[in-house]
Amino acid sequence: MNNMNLKIFAILLICFSVSTFLVNAQVLSQQQAVQIALEKNQSVKAAEYSIDYYRQLKKTGTDIGKLNVMWVHGQYNSLQQDDNYTFTQTIPFPTTLINQVKLGKEHVAGSQKNLLVIQNEIAYQVKFTYEQLLYFDALHRLLESQDSLFQDFSRAAGVRFKTGESNLLEKTTAESQLLEVKNQLRINQTDMEIAATRLQALLKAEQPVYHSEKLIKRSLIDSSNWMTNPQLSYLKQQVTVSKQAKRLENNKLLPDFTVGFFTQSLTGFQNINGQDVFFPSSKSFTGFQLGLSIPLWVAPQLARAKSAGIQEEITRNETEQFETNLKSNFAQAQKELAKNQASLVYYESSALQNANLMITQSGKAYRAGEIGYIEYLQSLKTALSMKSNYLLSLTQYNQSVLKMEYLLGKF
Repeated sequence: MNNMNLKIFAILLICFSVSTFLVNAQVLSQQQAVQIALEKNQSVKAAEYSIDYYRQLKKTGTDIGKLNVMWVHGQYNSLQQDDNYTFTQTIPFPTTLINQVKLGKEHVAGSQKNLLVIQNEIAYQVKFTYEQLLYFDALHRLLESQDSLFQDFSRAAGVRFKTGESNLLEKTTAESQLLEVKNQLRINQTDMEIAATRLQALLKAEQPVYHSEKLIKRSLIDSSNWMTNPQLSYLKQQVTVSKQAKRLENNKLLPDFTVGFFTQSLTGFQNINGQDVFFPSSKSFTGFQLGLSIPLWVAPQLARAKSAGIQEEITRNETEQFETNLKSNFAQAQKELAKNQASLVYYESSALQNANLMITQSGKAYRAGEIGYIEYLQSLKTALSMKSNYLLSLTQYNQSVLKMEYLLGKF
């Protein structure tokens, strides 16, 4: 197979790969991709179930235990068979019940904040991968334009070789550059399919996912308040939960109340105002009970209260450390954003214009014989490198914006 056939085969292979990929792919905008991921992701669903779990668990905060019912039958008053029914209920100290309810509410709030953490993480992964797809697509178009330029270069070198104006080295160099671009196209196509497959997994889609947008500069958001970070908010809520849990364990040292009621028969004669009166078993005598349940051995409960206090300190220290790290990460992200923004401004203000001018002028000069193939190739590679670096700078800037959105919880 000669060089021309190799070129035709490479072009057909790339076109077939791209067309096959697009036919089988699901085309979505970034916002649509994020929405689908949040709806289908199992981690998000698990977090939503967790909210329902704690909402149901919150209803148990007013649990006072089971009513105790006792029946006594026998000769407890006389030789007659009597019945006694006693109903007793133990009720925790009121502040204990109140703190159980509050703890349930804090658990619900914590599960809701945890859902935001997971949604923010999933959204960031989707947007980051989607941004990669946009970059690979833009790079694909750039490589196609390079392919056209090097095809012109190869044709011109071939004509110059046939007319004796150049040597075999120039012709071979031109053909090698063309094949190198086609190889980069194949590599980029594979990278694009890998990113699409990764996005497919995030969306739990049945087929690969492709983008419906172009690589453009993302808008900056208000990045003045890093305290809105969902993970930080969740950890602070966990401190509140552990504090409430400690308060509850301390309250369990307080006594419980016991209230009761009984009704019974006292079959036989009773002296009423000096007269003996017979009372049958159908006659009921009633009364009430009231008592306290006081813990005699408080060491176990004191240990529980102390362990709850230790857990509070653990969550507090973890939160403070995360806040310190977040503050540092946010400052780094701001500097990274500023760096990428400055680089992007350079390419937008001058580098891209110069690159286009270099491609146009060097092409004309080479075809006119004013410069040799070495000068032309060097100018071409420099200009195309600038265009490629611009795309990389643009996607790095966009990824910096995405990182800021992630740190701020803007999804």
